[in-house]
Amino acid sequence: MSRMKWGIALRLGVLLASFSVFAATLAAYYAFDSSSDRLQARSERSLLATTQVLARHMQSGFGTVARDTTFLASVAGADSDLGRLAEVFRANLAAHPSYLQIRFIGAQNHGLELVRVDRVGNALVRASEEALQEKSHVPFVFEALALRPGEVYISDFGINHENGVDEQALPVFSMASPVLRGGQVHGVVVVRVAAQAFLQNFNSALPTPYGFFLSNRWGDFLMHPDSSQTFGFDRGQRILIQDAFAPVATLIDGSTSEVVLGQPGTDDEEARVFSFVRMPYGRPTEGRFMVVGLSQPLAAVQGEVGDLGRSILKILLLLGAVGVVLATWVSRVVTQPIQAMVVAAKAFSQGQPHGELPVHRTDEMGELARSFHDMEQQISRQIRQLNASHDAMAHLAHHDTLTGLSNRRMFEQILERELERVRRSGCGCALLFVDLDDFKAINDAQGHAMGDLVLRAVAQTIVAAVRQIDTVARLAGDEFTVLCENVDSDAGALLVVAKLERAFAQPLVVDGQSFSVRASIGVSLFPRDAADAHALLASADAAMYRVKQSHRRRV
Repeated sequence: MSRMKWGIALRLGVLLASFSVFAATLAAYYAFDSSSDRLQARSERSLLATTQVLARHMQSGFGTVARDTTFLASVAGADSDLGRLAEVFRANLAAHPSYLQIRFIGAQNHGLELVRVDRVGNALVRASEEALQEKSHVPFVFEALALRPGEVYISDFGINHENGVDEQALPVFSMASPVLRGGQVHGVVVVRVAAQAFLQNFNSALPTPYGFFLSNRWGDFLMHPDSSQTFGFDRGQRILIQDAFAPVATLIDGSTSEVVLGQPGTDDEEARVFSFVRMPYGRPTEGRFMVVGLSQPLAAVQGEVGDLGRSILKILLLLGAVGVVLATWVSRVVTQPIQAMVVAAKAFSQGQPHGELPVHRTDEMGELARSFHDMEQQISRQIRQLNASHDAMAHLAHHDTLTGLSNRRMFEQILERELERVRRSGCGCALLFVDLDDFKAINDAQGHAMGDLVLRAVAQTIVAAVRQIDTVARLAGDEFTVLCENVDSDAGALLVVAKLERAFAQPLVVDGQSFSVRASIGVSLFPRDAADAHALLASADAAMYRVKQSHRRRV
């Protein structure tokens, strides 16, 4: 009789132990399967978001070169002294290490160069009259001569084969803008940029595991982790991105704007995940674009998934061991706690709330409950960390990294919402466009690091001067905007401007140095001055430029 009792207990213990291990395995599988898919998808979205942010930063970089080109064209149109113009070119080359050459090419005499300043090694050299060349046959001359004032021609990337520039085989691109004198096109200003030095500004900010890819609109590689794959067309080859990554062909033909894909590893290379986006550049009417891509080792993308799996495996082994130990002392009183834990595990794997676990027990069932609770906490912490990383990436996509203010994309969204509110309520709003005067002089004299500190101080000054409900944003460079709600008259807008003028009247103390910073402010009222967000911003921008050109008023 005693033998039969122990035999039944043993069989019952084995049965319940098997059920416990099965329940723990099922719970771990549900938790890992549902969580790993979400983690991997989130990692891929983060890689795509990083690529999109990189593309926007590159567009901003192209915009900076374009603004420099139009500025130099305006200087060439206003000053006929070629000696002073050469000095301005030299100063601009000194401020931008990626610029190889700046030249002023006349519209007459077959496009003869009038001024050319080259970067030769570490020296900036003005070309002699004998070295000046005729360039009317070059696209950046005859294309730029046909543009309207303020427009910029952007060439495709290519290998430099012109004489007179240091590092003949460098990949380059050029920007050109027409020069007007007396209402007539007098010539063009051309800025030639070293492509690798320009792109290094963006590539250098990426962590080591990332690979950077860039192709032109036909798919030819311009940047690739393997430099032998780039600019194949200059060697009589076509090394195309769509051949290496077939899905990218949809970006080339314009049917999609973004692609995420994976490639299995080989004996020589590890498996990687790739994301590509289509980045428009140049004038909108041209429809030109580049393909920007990033790659990351699949192991990095799946790192969080692997950590999660190992954690669940460890806890599963622990739960199995505890279940085997408990099975030798099993009784009916443990049936309900086990069932409660199975239900809780399934609920947690599906993201649903569950009842309280018996963590207060001092026996093996309490230890099992606490182990499951630890697993739940560990998984929750990892998911919170991933959410925090996603939130940080979302913040980076909508805020200026230097000042912390809203960036152009975020500001345009806020402006659209505010205009919609105004249309419903009938209460107007004001938009202020703030542009610093002579900020370039601070950058040139003090360096870009100090210039960045001054921009942060300016951002803090503007935020402190306006109301808390007003939205302050940095569009680019030294351009800021302020969106003032419930301001529908000139008098109301001028009150805000007066606060800003008083704030800028005081010198800014930055890193122990005092700077006298002034700003030109343009104001536009909605709906009086414009019918939509784009027109309102353009109206305020135009008003600011009229102020800047008057040299008298500040608003």
